Amino acid sequence: MLAKRLLITIWLCLLAAVALPAQEGSASASDGAASHQGAGGDDTAHAEHAGTKKTLAMSNSEIFQIQFTHSVPYPIYNYTTDADGKKVGGLLTVYNVQPWQWTCLGLMLLVFFPVVGSFKRQRVGKWTRIMRGFCLWVRDEMVYSVMGKEEGRAFVPLFFFMFFFIVFQNVIGLIPSTGHSYPMAIYTPTGTPFVTAPLAMITLALMLTLGMKKNGVFGFFKGLIPHGVPGYLLPIIVPIELAGLIIKPVALTIRLFANMLSGHLVIAAAIGLVFLFAKMLEGSPVSYLTALPCVGMAIFIYIIEAFVTLLQAYIFTFLSINFIHQSMHQEH
Repeated sequence: MLAKRLLITIWLCLLAAVALPAQEGSASASDGAASHQGAGGDDTAHAEHAGTKKTLAMSNSEIFQIQFTHSVPYPIYNYTTDADGKKVGGLLTVYNVQPWQWTCLGLMLLVFFPVVGSFKRQRVGKWTRIMRGFCLWVRDEMVYSVMGKEEGRAFVPLFFFMFFFIVFQNVIGLIPSTGHSYPMAIYTPTGTPFVTAPLAMITLALMLTLGMKKNGVFGFFKGLIPHGVPGYLLPIIVPIELAGLIIKPVALTIRLFANMLSGHLVIAAAIGLVFLFAKMLEGSPVSYLTALPCVGMAIFIYIIEAFVTLLQAYIFTFLSINFIHQSMHQEH
């Protein structure tokens, strides 16, 4: 409870730090953004939305566009601009997604290096014991419970990485942004299909390769068809089963990114309502009262999001384990 209260307090303080500049305008951000055209720095994204307008001068859509800016990918380095001033990405363009993926990989190294080294020591710290407990839980309750100990042992490192990589990407998105550029503009990498789709493609590739290796190419596709199906139903069953093979990774992709993105959009919309009501009430003192239910709803969704970050990592990893195991053992 103490950690939860502390987290909420920090969240509110950071919210105030972000909200005040929105009330007063962001002319300085607009001036600074002009010097970064095409070379890097994502200040331009916010300057283009906010401009020099104050909250009361913005349209309703502009208020929410500013709130939603960090919830969508945008180029931050090695991009070009078209005739309309919009950013155009290329093959080597860096988006606001990649730096946070690199950050998550670095944090994973910092967290798990002590865990690996702890097996050579007699005494370990409390944090290391907690992380070792998480590792044992993933191994025993997720991998071994589906694949068995003998077969699942080879897959443990893969699903360790998959689970904790998703967890770190989800959790880092809970930190509120306090600026317009990395590292102050925080983004949830798993909030876009450009991240979740490659993870799901890894699952699909393993389903196909391991399934064909175990059962043979012909045996694998034959095993997709249920036993005892009459021949006249094959024209219907075969397309359905082939589509189901593709739908599984598609479902993994959409489930993870949609859950992570929707939570952040709801929080951003709740905060946007504060400024919308202030505009509708023309900045009168009464408008401050409307902030209470709006911020309260944002905090409520934020607490749910903290639970969803772990839940979605568990669902993605556990379904991947089941899909791969089913492809290898089609008789089940």
